[in-house]
This record gives sequence, structure tokens and C-alpha cells, in this order.
Amino acid sequence: MAKRWRTWISDRFGLRRVYEGTLNRRVAKSSWYYGDGATLTFLLGVLVVTGMFMSLTYTPSPDGAYESIRFITEKQVLGWFVRGLHYWAAGMMVVMLFFHLFRQILVGGYKFPREGTWLIGVILFFAIILMSFTGYLLRWDERSIYALKVAQHMFSRLPWIGESVVVFIQGGTEPGATTLTRLYAVHVIFVPVLLGLFVIWHIYLVIIHGVTSQEERNQPIYTASQQRQLYRAQARSREKGENFFPMTVFKSGLMATIVFAIVLTLTLTLGPQRLYPEADLTTISRPIEEWWFYWYSGLIALLPNTIAPWFVVIFPIVLFIILILLPFIDRSPWRGFKKRLWPPIVVGICVIGILYLTDLRRRSPWTGWPDSEPPPVPAGVVLSPEAEQGRQLFAQYGCNSCHPISGHGRKVAVDFGQIERRLSQDYIRDYILQPPEGIAMPGYRGRMSAQDLERIVEFVLVAQTFPRSQ
Repeated sequence: MAKRWRTWISDRFGLRRVYEGTLNRRVAKSSWYYGDGATLTFLLGVLVVTGMFMSLTYTPSPDGAYESIRFITEKQVLGWFVRGLHYWAAGMMVVMLFFHLFRQILVGGYKFPREGTWLIGVILFFAIILMSFTGYLLRWDERSIYALKVAQHMFSRLPWIGESVVVFIQGGTEPGATTLTRLYAVHVIFVPVLLGLFVIWHIYLVIIHGVTSQEERNQPIYTASQQRQLYRAQARSREKGENFFPMTVFKSGLMATIVFAIVLTLTLTLGPQRLYPEADLTTISRPIEEWWFYWYSGLIALLPNTIAPWFVVIFPIVLFIILILLPFIDRSPWRGFKKRLWPPIVVGICVIGILYLTDLRRRSPWTGWPDSEPPPVPAGVVLSPEAEQGRQLFAQYGCNSCHPISGHGRKVAVDFGQIERRLSQDYIRDYILQPPEGIAMPGYRGRMSAQDLERIVEFVLVAQTFPRSQ
């Protein structure tokens, strides 16, 4: 009876044809790390499921978005786990995305007859990056607003249409309720639908053309028909081929399991990303971006101020064009990187560069992190009561977050113990109240009492006389 039902279901719903076309087929043998594509698909599924659960509670409005995220994290049953799983799966997906991209470049995965597979993969690459960006905008905290302003700046630089694009994204001249509604629609409707369609198309082409096999990497291939014959021969071979199910599925599942175990461990040990204070459109804050964008932020921070604003816009466009044109530019018959020197060199530089820039942004030597400890006083120096009060206020008002004193502290702004020409009392006072235009320092007019101002000025005057560090 059960067999009859299975036969009926398989026949009526076409499951046998699906099985024969996807699982019951011969493919060329591949290593376990070829499961990066399957891992990306699995992580996308995790994001869809956890996102669906969070959407049941999330409120896409400026008045309720932040509090709904807090409710999910702090009060909803297992809400912290669902949000943490969503957060770490998103970050790991970006990591795996770059791994997949670099591996395909190394093995010539964009070469004929896989140009279509590659081009759709490029679209998926940027769609996933867009998803990873719009996702944390929905928290509607200070980090979200800062990221939104960065995106607005990028789009505003587009020739002719920049301002119109910004107005369209915002839903008006200023960000508000319409902005969040549109971001929500992009994140949960438009891009997911696009992702779903292109993922299915991408997998379909992988089934048709396969993945770059070992034999393809070991000899020159001049035509698509030659590649197909070589791949089919390897797939049919007892030594060089294997059944997609269960062998290839098992190896792909092994990699997906390892990555998911990492995601699960991070979720259970670190939990979801902490929330910044609720978004305030009337104030300026510069919180750090998500860790998977550290490298990009670090790269921009190293560029001259005249180049950085344009680089932010031009780089993604140039990268997209390069990736799209790559299959048509690299016409070498070789696919293995042993015969193609430029792929390992370029990929090596990119990997080292991303790791270095990520660490650089993590340390952020150019960022004024809060520091509650007042600057130290050199041995043998005695401060007056007024200057000592100023030293304490120097830390209380956050001055030492940027200004070092005789080499001690964050080296972001000028070191008052290393100034060649001493600053006058009036100059220091005026500078604190209203810094010159273009200086990344807040003005303290109306934010600091007259007495506190005089005490800080007194300390800065004395700090200029401190012994210089070697």
C-alpha cells in the first residue's frame, strides 16, 4: 500500500523526473571544498527561515522598528537565538561569497561553456551584498542611520541622476517613515524574489554544465564541445566520476555542516549584534559598520580626501564591469592556475589586502574611541588645582578620545605636548567653542560651561610645556 502511494505521488507530482535530473546523475569527482556553492544556498535558506520568523514581530516604521528589535532580542521566546542566527548567517554568507568568487577565478569557472553561470553568479554576488547592507538598516539605530547616510552619499555622486536616486530611496527630501518602508520592501520582497529566481537559474546551469573538473584544469581546452566531451568522459569513468547522490551531496553537506556549526557556535557564545542607541535624525554619529564591511571602510580611510568620496561610488561599478567582462577577456585555453599565473597573484593580493584592511579597521587608529582615563602627568610635573580639574574634564568631555598628550593616548588629532608653536589662551578657547570648518571636531559652544571651558584651557596651556616623548 505504501509503495503504491509513493509511486502515485512520484508520478503525479513529477518527483521521479526531478530526482533523475538533479540527484541521480553522474558527475566528475570534486573535493569537499567545492561545496561552497551548496553552503551558500543553505545559508540563504537559514536567512529566509529566520527572517520569516522575525518579520512576524518586526514593525517597519521609525516609531516601532527599534523597539520591535529590542522585543525580539530581549523578550520574545528564543528571539535572541533567531536574530543571532540570522546575523551570523548573514556575515558568514558574505565570507563564503568571497571564497566562492576567488575559487572560481582560480579554477577558471567563468570560461566556456560556463559564461552564463558566471554572469548570473555576478548578479547574485551583488544582490547578496545588497541584502547584507539593507538588513542592518532595518534596526533603525545610530549605525543604521550612519550607513544610510553613507549610501545616500554614494548615490548622490552618480552623474545626472544622483539626487533623483536619493529622493527615490528616501521617499522624499529627508529620510523618514517612507525610507524605512522602502528599505523593508527591498530587503524582504524585491531582492529575495530576485535572489530566488537567479539562484534557481544558477543551479540549473550548474546541473547542465557541471563544475570545473580536475581533467579540465590539467590540459588546454579550445572549444565548448571539447570541454563537454572531456567532462562527460570523466563523469562516466569509474575512477574519475561519481554519483551526485550520495557522494557529491555528502561532500557538499559536509562543508555546509562545518560552516553552520561555526554560525551556531557564534550565535550561542556571542549572541546577536548589540543595538546602538535608537536612531536620531537630528544628531550626527559615526558608529562603526558591520564587520564584513570593515575592509572596504579601511580601504577608503587610507585614500586621500580628494579621492575617497568618488572612490566609494566608482569602485563597485568598476568591480561589476570587470567581473562581467572577465569571461570575454581571459580567452586562454588553460583553466588550472598552474598555467595561469595572474589568478593566484590577484587572488592572493585580494585575500591579504582584505585581511589587512579588516584588521586595520578593527583597530581604527584614525578613530577617536571613548577613553574615560585622563591623560597621565609626566613625572616631576605638578599641576595647579585648576589645571588638574581641566585634566579630569579633558577626559570627561572626550577630548582624549582624539588628542594625545606627549605621545600618550589615541593619535587621531594634534598632540598638545608635541606642538612646535605654543597656542595662546584665546586661540584654544575659540577653537574649542567653534572649530574651523572642515575639522572633524564638534564645537562645544552651548555644551560646556564657562568654568569647565577655562579649566580645560588651563590644562592645555600646561600640557604644551610637558617634556616631549622620544
